[in-house]
Amino acid sequence: MPDDSPPLIRPARESDMQPAFGVFRLAIMAYIQRQGIALPPSTNEDRQDEAWRLRGPWIEHLWRTSAENWVAESGDGRVVGWAMSVQRGEMLELTHFFVDPDVQAKGLGHGLLARAFPAGRGPHRSIVATYDPAALSLYLRSGVRFVTTVVDFETRPREVRVETDLRFETLAESDAAVDLIAGIEAAVIGNRREVDTRFVLGQRPAWAAFRGDVPVGFAFGHRDELTGPIGALEPRDIPALLAHVENEAARAGAANVYFSTPLANDEAVRYLLGRGYRVDPFLVAILADDLSMRLDRWIHTGLSYIL
Repeated sequence: MPDDSPPLIRPARESDMQPAFGVFRLAIMAYIQRQGIALPPSTNEDRQDEAWRLRGPWIEHLWRTSAENWVAESGDGRVVGWAMSVQRGEMLELTHFFVDPDVQAKGLGHGLLARAFPAGRGPHRSIVATYDPAALSLYLRSGVRFVTTVVDFETRPREVRVETDLRFETLAESDAAVDLIAGIEAAVIGNRREVDTRFVLGQRPAWAAFRGDVPVGFAFGHRDELTGPIGALEPRDIPALLAHVENEAARAGAANVYFSTPLANDEAVRYLLGRGYRVDPFLVAILADDLSMRLDRWIHTGLSYIL
């Protein structure tokens, strides 16, 4: 006989990681199907191992550096909801908020969000959100506002030449590299994310861009089709950074490359469309209570869990 008692919302434990990831996949698949978007092969229910190979390192990193991490547990002990946030400097960022599509529990989403994304924590808060109406309604009532839409531009990489006076240097994982990137991030998105920068330096190639001896930008390159983040102190340098990443991906024989691009970044949009990049139909929104982020010179982090 089914247990109709309401789910229990409790702090997440290490053993909840895989069940929470399962809820995330179920909710994302249901959302994609409602949007009429063709499901990529890695989202098939029998492909969870492949999905975990791509996403597992990110889930583990965010889980172990989270500020708030909560799950909802049904009466029979199943994880049916998950909400997690990370604190990076002054920014509290909601990274995951998902409920099993088969669960109809009044107030469950609100309860999870209130715990993982509390008002007044921060002092600033942000979300990378799908356009699911129910979730958007909760987010917007929590005090964040729409900032921009993020679009994945995708193509098979081809070598290209862009006129620039920038000089590129490869970055290895080091305190100096972390400090350089964090300084540019602080100027662009308003806060430093050393713990994430160190993690991504271990995941994909990275370069710093110099004008003379002054660092003016950075770029994380291609790995498993994913790139980013990419940031520049001036929007005019974004095309050169994109070209550098694409050239390196082409030389590595990559089949595809994606740039998750805020539509506020006019330089990137013009450049990528001019190069014949295709627009992926899966869109996300950046929501925040701080509208001073300079996303006209920013390329998003892939996967789209954090800015």
